[in-house]
Amino acid sequence: MIEIHLYGNLRALVSGSHASEDTVLTIEYIEKETFAQLAARLDLKPGDLGDCFINGNLAKADHMMEDGDRVGIFPFNMVLLCGGQHLKGHGYTREDVDVDHY
Repeated sequence: MIEIHLYGNLRALVSGSHASEDTVLTIEYIEKETFAQLAARLDLKPGDLGDCFINGNLAKADHMMEDGDRVGIFPFNMVLLCGGQHLKGHGYTREDVDVDHY
């Protein structure tokens, strides 16, 4: 199983979720699935996502998921890392965001 913690407007993926409590979705592990494939399985496109984490580490699209992983998924409007980290290749920040405001 994979434990997915959802934040911001992505909480809507779990019916009855509330901002005052953790929103956790548990889904079946699929062998050889990448993070990008997991996101697609949740009907999420790269442009929907901000900074995402797998077991506390910044998620990469090609990261191979493992049974028991804990994933944190933040929407595009909740970029957590400062100092241009969102521009350094994790690939999950919307390109239409004006980076001069960071």
